[in-house]
Parts: sequence; C-alpha cells; structure tokens
Amino acid sequence: MSNSHEQSLDEDVVFEPVTEACPQFLHSESERCALECLLTGGSGAFYMQLNGERLDPFLSPEEVNQLSGWAQDYHSSQVVLEEEADYQGDGEGQEMNDFSAIYFPVHSDAPVPPLELGWPEKECWDCMGQARVYTSPPVEDAPPVREVVRKLLQGAKQVVAIVTDRLSDSAVIGDLHTVASLGVPVYIILNQRSFQENFTPQKLRHPNIRVRILGGKSFCSRDGKMVVGELKDNFVLVDLEKVMVGSYR
Repeated sequence: MSNSHEQSLDEDVVFEPVTEACPQFLHSESERCALECLLTGGSGAFYMQLNGERLDPFLSPEEVNQLSGWAQDYHSSQVVLEEEADYQGDGEGQEMNDFSAIYFPVHSDAPVPPLELGWPEKECWDCMGQARVYTSPPVEDAPPVREVVRKLLQGAKQVVAIVTDRLSDSAVIGDLHTVASLGVPVYIILNQRSFQENFTPQKLRHPNIRVRILGGKSFCSRDGKMVVGELKDNFVLVDLEKVMVGSYR
C-alpha cells in the first residue's frame, strides 16, 4: 500500500490542495464523472457533461467511440479466467476460491500462473549492460526487427516468455511451435481483446505452450458499468538472458 493510500484511511489527515498546474496533479473528479456518463449514457451524455462542467474535451472522438463500445456491466475477473480455462481444457482451469474481498488486497484477484511446464533456475544475474536498438524500417546494414525476433526465438534452449498485445505473424507462431516441439517451454500473455477478436490462441495449441489471457487496467463506475483497457506491453524473454522490447508492426 502506498503512503497516500495509508493517509487516505486516516480521518484526521489534511492534504495540501493540488491544482492542475502542479506536477502532482493526477486525478480530476470532474473528468471521472464525465467518463462515468460516457459509460452509462454514451457519447451524447459525455459531451453534455463536458459542457455542463465547462471542461475541455480530454478524449479524442475515436477514444470516445472506443470506450463507449467497450462499456459493459460490471463483473469480476472470474469471467476472463473462465474463458481462459475453457481454452486450456478440463483440469487446467485456475482456482476461483482465493479472490480477495478487502479494499487493499495483498494478492491479485487473478491467480498466479503455475508455470507447470517448468522455469529454468538462475543462481545469479549478470549485468551485461548491453543494449541494441533496431528500427523498422531498418537503418543501413542493420537487420529487420522481424528477423532479429525470429533468430532469437529459434535459438531458445531453456524457455521463451512473451507478453504481447497481438500475435498474428504465422512465421513467428511457427517458430514457437518448433521450439516447443524441441522441449522448450513457451509461455505467452496475450491481450484479452486480441483473443476475442482474432482467436489467436487457437493457432497456439501445443502441449508445450501455455497462453494466458489478460486485459489492461479496468475502470469501474458507480453505476455498475466498467471498461477494460488494452494490454499494450510487448516483450520477449529468452533463456533468462535476452530480452527484446517493442514491436515491428
């Protein structure tokens, strides 16, 4: 729990006023109320709230339409986990009994993945201090990012761990199947909306591949509406030695 959270539980604490001009300004109650109007009443209610509060538009028209389309009735993370369990098959679903009901839970509501395929042990971490930058399109005499990614995956010997918002490259998926067939555990965390729209996990069925479906941050309104954001992280970890961050799309 952060210091500000602890202070908020103290009825006698007095916070210094923070204006929009302050670097510490992180939350606007007026904007939050406008967002609640968007989730409950759509774009018309959102813009009406902006006019009533004399707020400048803080969302683009594209974002307004997107959030309005993503709005849904509130539910716990159990729904997503059930979808994931259906994909994994009988006997491999996550436990649903350990969800926290306290305000500041010690553990996440989503169960920790068991990593049942194994995870290599590493006694010490060597700080090599090396970083290389690849661009798309590549600079002169540099390999394309896609080529670097594929070579990295094809050279895996111990483990491959991927977090990505979208995985649709058939050649990369083929590389994952190849290393998995060679006995290398492959763990993938995939964006929830990509799973719903593209059915990518169907292409990743393999005894040595595990796919976990997660969304981004959630916003819940007081009217029982919620919206789940996008998982936008993109990185690959190979053999606990090499990490590649970014995307070549």
